[in-house]
Amino acid sequence: MEIEKEVKKITLGHEIGAGAACLKCKDKCEGFELHFWRKICRNCKCGVEDHDVQLETEENKKVGKLFEDTKYTGLIAKLKRDGIPSYKGNQVTICIPEATISTATPVPAASFIPGSSQTSTPSAHSAHSQPGGATAAPGAAIHSPSAAPATSHTAAPGSGRTAASAPGHSVVSSSAIPAKVPVAATTVVQVPTPVPAKTDVVKSVTYEWAPPGVNQSLALRYMELLPPERRPIAGTTGADYRKKQMAKQLPDHDQDPERCHELSPGEVKQMQQYVRKYKDEALGIGDITLPEEMGQQAGMAGESGPQGLGAGGKPGAGTTGMPGDKGDAIATMGRVGTPGAAGTLPAGPVGNFSCHRCQLPMKKGEPAVFAERAGYDKLWHPACFVCYTCTELLVDMIYFWKKGQLYCGRHYGDSEKPRCAGCDELIFSNEYTQAEGHNWHLKHFCCFDCDCVLAGETYVMENEKPVCKPCYMKIHAVCCTACQNPIEPEAQRVSYGEYHWHAEPQCFQCSCCSKCLVGQRFMAMQGMLLCSMECKKKIAAS
Repeated sequence: MEIEKEVKKITLGHEIGAGAACLKCKDKCEGFELHFWRKICRNCKCGVEDHDVQLETEENKKVGKLFEDTKYTGLIAKLKRDGIPSYKGNQVTICIPEATISTATPVPAASFIPGSSQTSTPSAHSAHSQPGGATAAPGAAIHSPSAAPATSHTAAPGSGRTAASAPGHSVVSSSAIPAKVPVAATTVVQVPTPVPAKTDVVKSVTYEWAPPGVNQSLALRYMELLPPERRPIAGTTGADYRKKQMAKQLPDHDQDPERCHELSPGEVKQMQQYVRKYKDEALGIGDITLPEEMGQQAGMAGESGPQGLGAGGKPGAGTTGMPGDKGDAIATMGRVGTPGAAGTLPAGPVGNFSCHRCQLPMKKGEPAVFAERAGYDKLWHPACFVCYTCTELLVDMIYFWKKGQLYCGRHYGDSEKPRCAGCDELIFSNEYTQAEGHNWHLKHFCCFDCDCVLAGETYVMENEKPVCKPCYMKIHAVCCTACQNPIEPEAQRVSYGEYHWHAEPQCFQCSCCSKCLVGQRFMAMQGMLLCSMECKKKIAAS
């Protein structure tokens, strides 16, 4: 039992991704080493999402935990392993067939004579039925010009015509045409050589996430409406974008007290109440629907929603099931199909439906995003289903609804509680400090380099991070070009390009005559200061 607890601790702790290379810093980072409370790498200060860490398992656990004990539990594959809920991401591989070229024997357009009856029979099995049953009856004889003239061939009753063929020709007898129809002259048509069929080409595309509970064609059309650089295709920038947004928009320390740093019992209780509140009032998953179906169902919506809701609360949803195993086909969603399929209407504006964000009209047959929390009168274009604060696509269509707007998890949290700029956690304590335009836990207003507490100490803001004076002098301070000593943060200095000097007579002076240049005009030449052209000539001559 103790060993299992220790393994669990390691799995959830700071060994995840240990040693992974940083995708931003490359060789400058020695490998990922998670800071014990800052949620960043100790070596390069980048986040875990910037390192080559496989986070799929951790992401699935995080999303499973997020939707545990909610009305959306049916949409996730929730498993209980050591008490940890899990979620299996809806990774889908879609096969897109290219235009298939089959064996065909085209007939030149110039050889067609209006009013004549013609067929092309390059082979016995290639004859096609014509209206009125005008095909040769099974077993009808084939007439060849080389055969004896006395041989006669008669079409079977109801066949309407007699077929005759010769090498490279197809002949239709005019005697097979009813007398009431004007008879055209017998026409000989040149039959081109059959073209060999090309091998069918199938393009396979793997999406690391796709909308669950809809048919594959609708899901694919949804993806096509996203910006190309945001489509989560495996191995592309879109997949990297999704990975980073999963970490940024849904921080696990916003929902799980065990992921936070040293919360008091009172803070744990407040956090649990906060989590329960957003699960009951704000959290939701977007659904894909068609505007015309939404219009049919909107009038039926009551307090409990329209009839026939699937697991995601979407009108017309049939079997949504779970997102399924990787590579599984997407479940079919009721009557919703691809544009032009049975039950859908041609593309065009739909009634009074317009996108809740861009206000442009929705089109029939085009997939739209529906958020149950927002009500049945609101739809979004796929590319418009974004956070109100950061305007980023809501990762996996997970949203938080508040005061008529969509938020990602992070910015919903920011609207409810102050967030510590040191540990990135929401602050549930009544006491915290504000400095440099940010909020901080009292114990987390520390030097970004050495973690010493800065309360009552001198510090310097370096890249928007507080740094103590010793660390600043050691790591960040620039050196004076004259005396080669680091320049203190409170000291006055003069900078010119990449050169810096103490703003003092002994440092900022002419390199030729030692004249103090503080407040004077000067010239710079290869790091040297010169007060006049005469001094410049002397330096150049020496």
